[in-house]
Amino acid sequence: MKKTFLTTLLLAATLTTFSQEIKYKSGGRIFNSEGKKMSPNEVRELLAKEPGMLQFYNAGRSKKTAGNTLMIAGLGLMATDVLIGANKDTQFPSALSYIGAASFLISIPVKIGFSKKIKTVVKDYNAKLSSKDSGNTDSQLYFVSNGNNTFGVKIIF
Repeated sequence: MKKTFLTTLLLAATLTTFSQEIKYKSGGRIFNSEGKKMSPNEVRELLAKEPGMLQFYNAGRSKKTAGNTLMIAGLGLMATDVLIGANKDTQFPSALSYIGAASFLISIPVKIGFSKKIKTVVKDYNAKLSSKDSGNTDSQLYFVSNGNNTFGVKIIF
């Protein structure tokens, strides 16, 4: 009887402490605890129960897109101006180079900001999992007894 009780208690404890941590790597890539890269949609599904974290993650992804757009556009404008200047007798650098350089420089803090947001989401998510309040909130563990002095464990999933 003791062995069954302890086994049941241990099983219930492992069910409530199971969690999947996520890890941030450079470039906004998020990996699960098994080391497999998660797509942004998978991360959004994981954060669906946490609207604040999900909103912060989506803001970080939006900043990443904006930063990438500004960086590529800036480099493209500068390259276009270099090609035009090399093939024609025009004044170099022109307004295209200045606009491209400004776009590229603006993209740097934007891209730094997105990684901070996503790192914060990952850190907060993992901290919430490791706290005592987290775990499988759908399951419940009860110790029950009846009038015949019989004790038992009731687990609700």
